[in-house]
Amino acid sequence: MSNPAPRPLQDISSHVRFPEGMDKNEACEKIRTLREEITAHDHSYYVLNAPLIADQEYDALMQALAALEAAWPEFVTADSPTRRVGAKVPSGARTLRHEGRMLSLDNTYAPEELRAWLGRVYKGLGREDVDFVAELKIDGVSAALTYEHGVLICGATRGDGVTGEDVTHNIRTLRSVPLKLRPGAPRHVDVRGEVYMDRADFEKLNAVRQNLGEEAFVNPRNAAGGALKLLDPVEAAGRHLRFFLHSCGRIEGAQGMERHSDFLEQARGWGFAVNPHTRLCRGADEVLAACAAFASMRDGLPYEVDGVVLKVDRFDDQRMLGETMKSPRWAVAFKFAAYQATTVVRDIVVQVGRTGVLTPVAELEPVFCGGVTIARATLHNFDEIERLGVARGDRVLIERAGDVIPKIVKVLSRSQDRASVRKVPTDCPVCREDFVVTALAGQEAAGVLHRCVNPECPRQLERRLVHFASRDAMDIDGMGEAVVAQLLEKGLVRSVADLYTLKEDALLELDLFGAKKAGKLLAAVDKSRGNPLSRLIFGLGIANIGAKASQTLARHFGGMDALARAGVEDICAVPEMGDVSASAVVAYFSKDVTRRLIAALKAAGVNMQEPQVPGAGKLAGMIFLFTGELVRHTRREAGARVRALGGEVGLSVTQATAYVVAGEAAGSKLAKARAMGVRIINEQEFEELTA
Repeated sequence: MSNPAPRPLQDISSHVRFPEGMDKNEACEKIRTLREEITAHDHSYYVLNAPLIADQEYDALMQALAALEAAWPEFVTADSPTRRVGAKVPSGARTLRHEGRMLSLDNTYAPEELRAWLGRVYKGLGREDVDFVAELKIDGVSAALTYEHGVLICGATRGDGVTGEDVTHNIRTLRSVPLKLRPGAPRHVDVRGEVYMDRADFEKLNAVRQNLGEEAFVNPRNAAGGALKLLDPVEAAGRHLRFFLHSCGRIEGAQGMERHSDFLEQARGWGFAVNPHTRLCRGADEVLAACAAFASMRDGLPYEVDGVVLKVDRFDDQRMLGETMKSPRWAVAFKFAAYQATTVVRDIVVQVGRTGVLTPVAELEPVFCGGVTIARATLHNFDEIERLGVARGDRVLIERAGDVIPKIVKVLSRSQDRASVRKVPTDCPVCREDFVVTALAGQEAAGVLHRCVNPECPRQLERRLVHFASRDAMDIDGMGEAVVAQLLEKGLVRSVADLYTLKEDALLELDLFGAKKAGKLLAAVDKSRGNPLSRLIFGLGIANIGAKASQTLARHFGGMDALARAGVEDICAVPEMGDVSASAVVAYFSKDVTRRLIAALKAAGVNMQEPQVPGAGKLAGMIFLFTGELVRHTRREAGARVRALGGEVGLSVTQATAYVVAGEAAGSKLAKARAMGVRIINEQEFEELTA
């Protein structure tokens, strides 16, 4: 099917306004037409990066299709754009056997190694007039997709190369993966490609996770791999994964496909996303020139790449060269030089963050790497220390990729001081309280996370105070980092409860304060006493409990005492709360220091109740989500408007979302809402709805 030509809005409007009393045949034809048009627009937007219609027009098409399918469910098919996100699958991984082995590639790291590989190819074929296809090596997760008669029937991870995990439910959520191939595609198509995440989406995901007190992902590949294995496709869709096709497995019914370059070109016509950065080369000089050209563009790409893949172009040449037990002889990866340097470990220290996460960090002899001077490198967790066997005095290889935090790749030479190998602490190194240990989710290697849950831990206190006073928590205007630092330096506060005992004369002794500023801060502190419970819960900085979860808990339990008494089962019974969050809440309130803190806050007159919104509110039971930049309201004001009318504000688009309010420059959440058929309104319509 060719791309639809752009059409005026009025044409699209008439296209989607179906008449009452439409008969069955008309409905069937209208549904078919809408599916084809929406699929074509998905291809233009997500594959070609060339949208042909405005978001409002796309929304109208999607809403019309959803309404027609609801009225005539007998015409609903698995490849409908409305069915990309399905139901949560049961636990227990199901495996699929690949039609052909998914082999790994041998790596080369220097021009000499690449020339040696080319020589082996020439020797194996008995000639040197060989064409090669050079492609960017996307740093993602390999996946195999299978289509029968043009319809996607399954998707699987690489696994051990013979069998992989069935992740069809999550593959279907990728808008760059066609659910149905275009007319003319072969009857059976088995293809391989890379599932990846754009850098911008990765940064947004980590920002959200860190705000919730969750462990940040190490890199986009790590996040993509974890997302593919999620049981809930709605959650997976929230990761905004993408797909580039790069290889064929088994194709039946294709014509005129004798070369890999032919396959890539035809695959584009079938509807697949194929990376545009490919080059046909002949001879070592052209191959090396292609590698150098691709290396020069790596930092300007929106996604991570770690090299170039070289493939012999002709399929008959590939068959002649064959493969080893692990790798094809007709393809190789040329790995880009990472931003690497060598230096010496001065010490290994343990940092305690705001949420209590204990993170080992290597302090290094400063070294220039990737355009900046590096003096510290993360070791992620104590399992990583054990894996590397790194200790003080070791000479190590460090690596920095783009804006990723520098890491130690390996130990090059070991010092004699092996007694300095950092062991897992038995308690928090700052406050000496016990910590909780939880499994790391979605990581490439097994490991655990150590977290101090003592709310009076001194190292956490500075960050806790800043967080407690932040706008989305207790909103204490004027309590910034500089003020908090001085309060701690002078010993005026030892917990967040001490903020409510501050006196003007004590503040006036600090360098930052005059009478006016001191009075303003004390007024802001006093005002915060009346905040609802949900703000206080968020301000306490409980692990895995963000602003939305704080509202959910406050509304369900009503008061701090009821929440503090709740067990894991009680909290898991609350909608949207899971085992991890529930365990974190129970662990937090089980501490004596927490009980003392809550008692001190009560004594200071801090509100411990959540106002209960009457169920009769006009928005009762409705969940709103805001995306993009609003013009007439701040997000906070708009959210307060929803809650005042009995509604709730969500953080991600789900089937329960009633409305998505889209402002200017709305991005991935708007796309997800369109895909799920959630109603989308603009700011003016929101004002009318909440008037």
